[in-house]
Amino acid sequence: MDYNDNRYDRYDESPVNELTPLIDYEDLSHYELTPEEKAYEEMIRRRIRERRRAAERRRIKRNRTVALVILLVIVLVVCRSCYASHRKKRDEKKADTKITTAEKKPAKQENAESKAEAEVSDDGAEDESGHKMQQVDGLTFVDGILIVNKTYSLPEDYAPGINTAAQAAFDEMTAAAFNDGLYLYVNSGYRSYDEQYSLYYDYAAERGVAEADKVSSRPGHSEHQAGLCFDVNSTEESFANTNEAKWIAAHCVEYGFIVRFPKGKEAITGYEYEPWHIRFVGKEIAKDITEKGLCLEEYLGVTSDYADCKDGLSQERMAQELGVTVEDPYGNTYDDTADNSDDWDDSYDEGYEQSDYGWNEGWDNGY
Repeated sequence: MDYNDNRYDRYDESPVNELTPLIDYEDLSHYELTPEEKAYEEMIRRRIRERRRAAERRRIKRNRTVALVILLVIVLVVCRSCYASHRKKRDEKKADTKITTAEKKPAKQENAESKAEAEVSDDGAEDESGHKMQQVDGLTFVDGILIVNKTYSLPEDYAPGINTAAQAAFDEMTAAAFNDGLYLYVNSGYRSYDEQYSLYYDYAAERGVAEADKVSSRPGHSEHQAGLCFDVNSTEESFANTNEAKWIAAHCVEYGFIVRFPKGKEAITGYEYEPWHIRFVGKEIAKDITEKGLCLEEYLGVTSDYADCKDGLSQERMAQELGVTVEDPYGNTYDDTADNSDDWDDSYDEGYEQSDYGWNEGWDNGY
């Protein structure tokens, strides 16, 4: 059987599928690169050099950064150490200075301090009238009672709010009045320094400082800032003729209140008669004041006059500071002694006359 065997070549006995190298790798001296190959080889070498230079620059930069950080840390440690040493020496020097100053204190300064200590120790001593007066954080207490009037003021930042004992007593009083067919409520209670300033300024701008001083307190001189008083129901003059005003005058003492500015005491209290303004002083003191027929200034032996205030201003200076006039800017006059009982609005009491609660019963018995 005839067949063609291609696995071998007649001239070469090696297998047909085995490749024979075309270049003799043992001797390449006779091989020359083409221009394209030379250019490519040069480009490769150039890139290698550039990469090496870039790596070197990064290494140098990294080493410089590390060196700079180390230097900064060293400087910081040295500075902190120097500052700690300086502060220690400064404190020691300061302590030595204080000791030296204390040892060499002038006799005049020692006398001044002794005098100040004496004044503090004398605080609370009885005055010539036998009353004990104390100054505590800018507040004036006479026989333990906080006094606020034209002579004695409160600090501008004093803001206690309404006194809790005064509020409780007022609530008890209103409940009792309601049982008698009367309705009492707070028209004005606690007022801050700024609120009193605004109120006084309105009076002064409308009437002048002279008239404003008769009916309103200058800022810092109002009992409302102390949180111990209430203006009840209405602050109109007509309130004096109402059953509520008569009930308050007769019964407020039972709950620790006094009518702060009673009629006939205007020259002593410094204010016009205000039947609506009641001040909480406690039941025992309120009873004592009422039975003796005194106002609070008489009871405590103090005055109520801006001229006696340690930092008081004259009416001219007050008007200048407020930018208003001393006298009424419109030329009006006010009769402080006139009986205005016939000038009030009769409609105020009509509600009581026509009510079904019998609110007018019993007032003929002296209330």
